[in-house]
Amino acid sequence: MKFLLIATAMNLQLLYPSETVCNQALEKLKEQDPKAICIPAGQPVDDVDRFFQGFFDMIIKLDEKNQNILTK
Repeated sequence: MKFLLIATAMNLQLLYPSETVCNQALEKLKEQDPKAICIPAGQPVDDVDRFFQGFFDMIIKLDEKNQNILTK
């Protein structure tokens, strides 16, 4: 649980190229935490998801710029 909090706070994204590599890492992690699991990375993002992700990223950047202007 501590690792999840740290990984989330630091925006760590641990992705493995295959399930085999993920399971190899899992074996090592289980030495530290027996409850560790391997979560698949998921499927590649399609064009619609990419569009919306870009849109949300733009909104976040605009909000950050607005916050910078307001604090000056």
